[in-house]
Amino acid sequence: MNLTVRNIAESCSEQDVREFLTRELGHYAKHVEVVDAGKPSAYATVELEASVPYVGDVIARQIHGKHLGGQPLEASADLFSDEPPPEQRAP
Repeated sequence: MNLTVRNIAESCSEQDVREFLTRELGHYAKHVEVVDAGKPSAYATVELEASVPYVGDVIARQIHGKHLGGQPLEASADLFSDEPPPEQRAP
């Protein structure tokens, strides 16, 4: 499961973002990747160590709105996984 974090301040370095997310997410942060650090389009993806789908949504709500570099972060969890969809039964 992945978490996407947007609205990262241009003043934040890749290391700043990585350290902040690792500290905030603790053992849930399996891998943090920061893209375009120092640019207006900067964002981060976090591979979460969680096997239950709703955990990603809960974590996203905890990170969403926290401030980093003077800006509130926007966070959302992936709604999709690599698992096949459940079988649908005919009515």
